[in-house]
Amino acid sequence: MRRTASNTVWGEEFQLTLREREVLGQLIHGKTNKEIARLLAISPKTVDRHLENCYRKLGVTSRAAAAIKALRSGIAGSRD
Repeated sequence: MRRTASNTVWGEEFQLTLREREVLGQLIHGKTNKEIARLLAISPKTVDRHLENCYRKLGVTSRAAAAIKALRSGIAGSRD
C-alpha cells in the first residue's frame, strides 16, 4: 500500500495519522466539527470518524479529554 501524507503515522505511543493530528489541532483551537470540515475540505461525517479514531487511540471518551491529552502529549503541535 502506498503511504500518503494523510495516512503517515505520527507518534509511536498513539499512532495518530497526520489527518487525525490536523483534526485534533483544530479541536484544540475550539473549532466545531462543521468548521473543521470546512477548513480541511472534508465532510463533517469524516471529521466525526477521525475524532472517533482519536478518542480510541488516545483512550478518552470526550472532546475535552482528547484536547487535554493532545496538549499534554504534544501530539497536536503548534503548526496545526
